[in-house]
Formats: sequence, C-alpha cells, structure tokens
Amino acid sequence: MSVAPVHRRDGADGVPLFAIAYTTGALVTAALCVLAVTHPVTALLVFLSTAALVICIWRIEIALLVLVAVGPLEAAYRPGGISLTKIAGLIAFVSFTFNALLTRRRLVFDGTHVLVLLLLAVSLVSTANAHDQSSAVTTVVRYVSFVAMFLVVSQFGDDYRLLRRIAWVLTLAAAAASYFALANLFSGRSLLAGLPYANENDVAFTLVTALPLALWLVREPGIKRVIALASSATILSAVVLTFSRGAFVGLAAAGVWKLFAERRHLGVVLAGGLFALATVLVLVNVNASQVHRASLAKQKVAQENVRSRLDAWSGAARLAADHPLVGVGPGNFQSYFFRVTNRPSGSLLLTQVHNTYLDVASELGVFALIFFVSFLAMSFSHAVKAEHMSLGPPGLASALATALVVAAFSGAFISAQYSAPFWLLGGLTAAVWSQRERPAAPGM
Repeated sequence: MSVAPVHRRDGADGVPLFAIAYTTGALVTAALCVLAVTHPVTALLVFLSTAALVICIWRIEIALLVLVAVGPLEAAYRPGGISLTKIAGLIAFVSFTFNALLTRRRLVFDGTHVLVLLLLAVSLVSTANAHDQSSAVTTVVRYVSFVAMFLVVSQFGDDYRLLRRIAWVLTLAAAAASYFALANLFSGRSLLAGLPYANENDVAFTLVTALPLALWLVREPGIKRVIALASSATILSAVVLTFSRGAFVGLAAAGVWKLFAERRHLGVVLAGGLFALATVLVLVNVNASQVHRASLAKQKVAQENVRSRLDAWSGAARLAADHPLVGVGPGNFQSYFFRVTNRPSGSLLLTQVHNTYLDVASELGVFALIFFVSFLAMSFSHAVKAEHMSLGPPGLASALATALVVAAFSGAFISAQYSAPFWLLGGLTAAVWSQRERPAAPGM
C-alpha cells in the first residue's frame, strides 16, 4: 500500500528532537572553538562538513541532487580512493531521516520497497558468510548507499519540480562525464572513451541509462531544449565510442520498445536521436585516426573477452547452483574465479561476472536473483501503468520505462547491480507511481 508523502511542520517546535538539535549544536560549537586553538585546519574542515550536513537536513533536495550527480561523475575523480557515492549516500540518508523525523513526513511504501529491503537483508546475511570479508563489506556498503538512494528518491513523487531537477542533474552530470570520456579518447590518454576509475563498459552503462531522461528533456522550451539536445548528443557520442556491446544491445532493445509500444513519443526520440547521431558522425570524421585506433584495440581484445566472459558466466552458474541460498558473498566471485573456470592462476582474473543476473545469483544466491528480477519487473510495470494513468510530469514515466529496458538488457553484459542506474530509475518510478492515489498538480 502506498501513502502519498505529506509535509508537516505544525507543532514541530514541540518535538524533543529540536531540543536535542540545539544542545548538540552548542556542544559542537564549543568543541570547534577548543579544536581551533590547536588544530585550526581540522576545525575548519569539521565546521564546513557540519555546515554542509545542516544545509542538507534543512534542504534535503540538495543532498539528493548531489547524490544523483555523483553517480556518472564518480569514475572521473576519486580523491584518496574514497568512494564519493558512499559519502553522498550516507549524507542523503541521514539528512532525509532527520528531515522526516522533524517534519513528521509520512513515507511512501510499496512492493518495490519490500523487494529492495529483502535483497538488502539477503546481502547482509551473505556478507556474514563470505570467504573474503573485506571485499564483502566494501561491496555491501556500496550497495547500502544505493538502497538509500532508492528509498530517499521514492519519497518525492509529489514534488514535480524536484523530479525534473533530478532528471536535469543526471543529464548534465552524464554529459560532463561523457565530455571527459571523449577528451580522454581524443587526447590519447585512453584507447576507448572512458574514465580513469571505471571500465569503459561500466561507463557506457551509466551513460546509456541516462540517455532516455536526457531525450525526455528535449521537450523543454527555449534554451533548455538546446541544452538537452547538446547533452543527448554528447552522451550518445561517448556511448558509441566506448564500443560497449552491452550498451548497443540496450539501445537496440529501447528502440524496439519505442517502435512497437510507445509510438506517440517516437517523434521526439527520433529528433533527438538523429541530432545525436549527426554529432557522432562529425566527431568520428574529425578524429578519424583516434576512432580507428580505438576500433582496432576493441577488435584485438574482443575474442579473448568473449572467451573469458563465457567462462565467467559458466562459473557463476555453477557457484549459484552450489550456493543457492546466500551465494558466496558480495564481491567474492573473484575469489572463486580460477577454481570454477579451471583457468590457470596466472591468466586474466575477472573480478566480476559481467552479467548482472548471474553475478547476483552467484554472490547473493537464487532468492536474491528472484528479488532483483522481480524488482525490475515491478518497476517497469509501474512505469508503464503510470504513463497510461498520466502520473507524474508528462512523459517522465515513459522515459523511465525506456531507461529500465535499456538497463535490463545492457545489464546482461556487465555487472551493474552495485552501480546507481538500477536504483535511481527504480526510485524515480516508485515516486511517480506513488501519485496514483493523490496525483499532484504539475506546478508543484
């Protein structure tokens, strides 16, 4: 059952949490004054961090937008090896929790939330039974940050402006990441369009799942349309020049879905797609030598990639059959790779299965796979129904359904369960679906 969120501040000053907040603020201020005497730089950093947290609690949408922006850009910059997603996810969840308690927000909850929480529970049990505890804990903490993203995003279905802002932030962040990926290719810093801290296939997945929302924004008027078109063109260019087969399969599946199921939006998609394709052709012609080199590099490793991935898929299936309840543990496939594939220990080690579904089954078990697939299927069903019921900002549900198609098919060629797109798209869909009982006015 879903209950539309309600913002309440009546009588909030009487909530004991305010007294706690005031007391905590006084103690923190006193501690900072003492710390500033001996460690002024540390005191400044603590002050800035505390101020940022207070701002995020006061305006939860800021924390949420930062979390959305981090997804595509995380692979471009990772200071000191710190995962920006984990930090942003923690801040967003803590901020939302405080905000919800202080404002007495009524929470949205439906079947997808149950499935996500069940999946989280299985992953925690699987972590406790993992052979490599360090890898399992690191992986599950990352997963927790995306669960937090899903839970927080799903609560804002009544705020159409925020939903549009999320789409814009995701689009602009994906366009910026695409620009960096293309710059790396054309400058010779990388053989394919990619980012320093991620495989080009992972980059392509993040970008290609953002493309439907970028194309949805093409319907915006004036300068916004130009920005959306330019962003879509940049994103598609980077996706093409990653030479990621999984991304191409996802795009093809989305094209078939649009052609046979949602023809009324086909015109906007074709217009944006043709503009983006023209940009790709221009980039290819201007940088022909780099593109040719990238193509040769991809062809050179293609056969070995296919062979190693088939071995990984077969090995993952065996692990899932041998450990059906809770798998071998999050991030632990790499510990079993050589044993289940019968490859010599000196050969190429695959740390992931390169198939989301087999990865979930081998690392978290068969029940987790059922929960995950059910979550995707239910989210897609809700997006399609929401579009037919005209829920949410016009056309957003359709864009989400298309993005879920892209993610579902592309995910068959990479391990993407511990990256943002599945959970952000699911959260946005849950937010839109929550308005089926109390649809909000578009101007909210």
